Amino acid sequence: MRQLLVEATDRAHEVRQAYQRASSAMRSGKVWTGPTAATWTAELEDRHQRLGRLAQRVVDAVEEELRRHPPLVTESQADAARREMAGRT
Repeated sequence: MRQLLVEATDRAHEVRQAYQRASSAMRSGKVWTGPTAATWTAELEDRHQRLGRLAQRVVDAVEEELRRHPPLVTESQADAARREMAGRT
């Protein structure tokens, strides 16, 4: 789970950066201008915001799952958890 959190955090950072260059270029007015460009830029930025929020939700979910479980368990606790997951309680 900890490795998953590291991976999710890294990917979330990438997602938050993904459209920034394109958005900055569009906002500069040097790439494409006019009403269609403005609409396209707004849609790009909306998508960028939405993807950033979704990526953060993944990170938050992994963190929540980690908080729900102790970092270390006894061997008997691990055995009980494995039996439960396998449907053998």
